[in-house]
Amino acid sequence: MSHHIRGLRRALSLAAAGAIALTLASTQEAQAITNGQPDGNGHPSVGLMVLHEPGEGLFRLCSGFLIAPNQFMTAAHCLAFLPGSGLILDGVTFDPVFDPTAVNIVPAASFTVDPQFTGRDNGDRHDMGVITLGASVATAPVRLPTAGLLDQLAAQGGLRGQQFTVVGYGVVGTTNGGGPPQPIDFDQAVRRVAMSPFMSLSQNMLKLLGENNATGEGGVCYADSGSPKLLNVNGQDLAVAITTLGDAQCEAMSSNYRLDTPSARGFLGQFVSLP
Repeated sequence: MSHHIRGLRRALSLAAAGAIALTLASTQEAQAITNGQPDGNGHPSVGLMVLHEPGEGLFRLCSGFLIAPNQFMTAAHCLAFLPGSGLILDGVTFDPVFDPTAVNIVPAASFTVDPQFTGRDNGDRHDMGVITLGASVATAPVRLPTAGLLDQLAAQGGLRGQQFTVVGYGVVGTTNGGGPPQPIDFDQAVRRVAMSPFMSLSQNMLKLLGENNATGEGGVCYADSGSPKLLNVNGQDLAVAITTLGDAQCEAMSSNYRLDTPSARGFLGQFVSLP
């Protein structure tokens, strides 16, 4: 097994065993795009965390996206376990395909986890983290929503039947052969894109339906945590939520932390001017 696969497995194990233990028997921290297509340069502001263990090679972990030229957003559960883990966060890559032997990395200067994050599904997960980069990225950041946007759209019936764009890196699904589901192509890390339909909205979470081969819709799976859920509003893609939870088989649905709420905006306002 290559160094980067070993490192990724260890990081996922540490993440699950620490502050982000599973909150429901049927859910887990969602970590790639199922039933999607390679994104190429379609969403260049969506990137990938790059880590290493001393003496071992580079490996990738969670997805995320630029919210400012030097600020990269991902899920808190992708960062909270790092102190004391022995793993080093090198930075972020925006390469469409992750090659640990020839990767372009924007170095990380520091990272911040929402101080209210606990890893428990207690109605408000605060599953947000920001990596401050050591250099600015020329790519335009992803736009964030205005306050209460999803509530306003829901009140107008604007979310029923709505399709959201999901973009991230990682495995393309799971296979069952006895025991827990196993990721397919665990060592692959390609930025992929798919469309995922609206399921429901709560005070802090946006739920989307998952993979549907009959209709061509997709969802999330391992290595996709921290990726944006994009909604086109008046011709502009807005990151209205961040991937945080999904079902163990990467098929049914995803639960995504909303970025238009007072609690989310209170955290994000430290790093970027909000609309």
